[in-house]
Amino acid sequence: MIYIITALDAEARALIDHYHLTRDFTLPYTLYKNERMVLLVSGMGKTNALMAVSALLGWRIPNPADCLINIGVCGAPDAYPIGEALLIHQIFEGDRRYYPDILYPHSLRESSIKCVDGVQSVLDEYPVDMESSAMFQASARFFKLHQMAFVKIVSDHFTPETVTKERVIELIRSNLHNVDKVCAAVEKVSLSDPLFDQTEQEEIGRLKSHFTKAQASALDDALSYFRLKYPQKRLPSYPDIPDSKRERSQLLEALIKTLTH
Repeated sequence: MIYIITALDAEARALIDHYHLTRDFTLPYTLYKNERMVLLVSGMGKTNALMAVSALLGWRIPNPADCLINIGVCGAPDAYPIGEALLIHQIFEGDRRYYPDILYPHSLRESSIKCVDGVQSVLDEYPVDMESSAMFQASARFFKLHQMAFVKIVSDHFTPETVTKERVIELIRSNLHNVDKVCAAVEKVSLSDPLFDQTEQEEIGRLKSHFTKAQASALDDALSYFRLKYPQKRLPSYPDIPDSKRERSQLLEALIKTLTH
């Protein structure tokens, strides 16, 4: 199953038509689906995005092979042409940073995006939107980093008053071929054969048992990143685990750095 999230009805309209989605009234949110996809319109802003995505994923808990694609428009500096589709590799909000893993070939420009609190009419050095950080936070509880993708289409150069509903629909429609490719690529990564054989899974399980749940989750992501990026390489050997909590944390940090280098 592919979960598609948009903030606006206008962003969803071309996707609904393209993928032949029908309305579903199960949740108190705008929802469409077919046998392969479910599309949620979250509403504008971080709070709406966090609540809507959490409700969707709590209702229909993803399977290990599922993936999530956030598609929407963004404001951007004039170095980004209107209508260009960007694949986001870093989302930042204040001091917080979020990193979707892009472990598949693609032809889009990769970019960071800044998640802001309101419509942006002041020039910024980065593309901006209003929902991506909240969508990432809600989705990261259910998906691994390589199972999420954020596609943003440049709608304006910090002139939001020029962005009409009709313009948004056309921008998404003109990039459906890019959306198709990203959906297929992320789905292929998610549907891949198990990343680790039985022996490796047992070793990883023993290693993770020495860490907290949050630390084990971070280690899982680093191991998956390593195997997907270097499928022919053996996993690094695991050192002896120290008794000290501080030393274990330092060891984990070094191990994750080695895996993601």
